[in-house]
Formats: sequence, structure tokens, C-alpha cells
Amino acid sequence: MSLVDQILGDGAVADLCLWKDKINSGITLVMATLFWFLLEFMEARLVPLLCSILLLLMLILFLWAKFGEVFFTRRPPTPEELNQPDSPLKALFSMMEGHLLMLYEIAYGKDNKTFLKTILYVAIIYNIGSYISLLTILYICLVCSMTIPVVYMQFQELIDSFMGKVSEEKNNLLEVFKQVVSKIPRAPKVE
Repeated sequence: MSLVDQILGDGAVADLCLWKDKINSGITLVMATLFWFLLEFMEARLVPLLCSILLLLMLILFLWAKFGEVFFTRRPPTPEELNQPDSPLKALFSMMEGHLLMLYEIAYGKDNKTFLKTILYVAIIYNIGSYISLLTILYICLVCSMTIPVVYMQFQELIDSFMGKVSEEKNNLLEVFKQVVSKIPRAPKVE
């Protein structure tokens, strides 16, 4: 089992990232590219677009609920069916609640190291976000997650040997750095 398989595991996301199902992977990449192009270059606004999509989905759901038995064999789930303990909607909200509670615990200050790391990461994201829009960052992440594993799988030996050479060079530079730092005179300790 390769490193990529160990990291991604099995499932739909791994199949998508490794292009095992070329049609779904291609559709995902093309749709993400079109969505990014629409919002970035055509200067469409995200909130009106999301509202339009929401209105369209609500209209489709309304028509499906009212006339679904005539045209379809299945009716949409009722709100009572969505309110079940094993509902995906409840799972989504409980996951969001869990993340918010985790952030609250970090901000509460019991673990200062985790708090400082979180602040550092947020500051880094803030600085990156001031130069690049969130949509572009998400698009870059999607494209990287769909291309890097495939490239690594195809050229694994070459990449591993190159990374080995880079690691050796890094270790050599660290040794030189340690030698240079050891030659710097230090002030005597004052007691």
C-alpha cells in the first residue's frame, strides 16, 4: 500500500482525488472551475448566487412535495423525518456545534500552547486572505488535492529519490549551521 493510499484511505473522496472514477472527478473539477470562474472573473457575488440557488431548490422541493407522487415514485422526506436522531442534517449541525465548542475551549485558555498555535494559524490565514480571496484559496486546495496524489502515484520513485536528496542536503546545511553557531562567542553567564 502506497503512502497516498494510507493518507487518503478508501472511500469516495479517495476515489475522487485519485481519479479512479474519471467521470466524477472530471465533473467535480470542471464544476469547481466554472464556479470559480463565475465568481472571480465574471464578478458575480456569492450571496445573491447562493440565494438564487436556495430559491431554486426550495421551488423544486415545493413542486416535488405537491406533485411528486404524480411524476416520481418517491416523495421528499418530511420535516419530521429529517428531525430523526440519525438524520444527516442533525449530524451536520452537531459537527458544527462540536467545532464551535472546540474553539470555545481553546479560547477559554486552559492550554496556552494550543491557544497560541491557534492564534498564529488564524493570523497566517488572515494575512493570506488579505491577498487572495477565500474562493481562490479553496479552488487552489481542490485542484492540488486532485492533482498532487495522482502525480505522486505516477512518479513515486522519482519524487522519493529527489526528496531523499533534499533531506540529505538539509541535514548537511544544518550541520554547517551548527558548526557556524558553535564558533560564535557567547557572553559568560552572570550569576
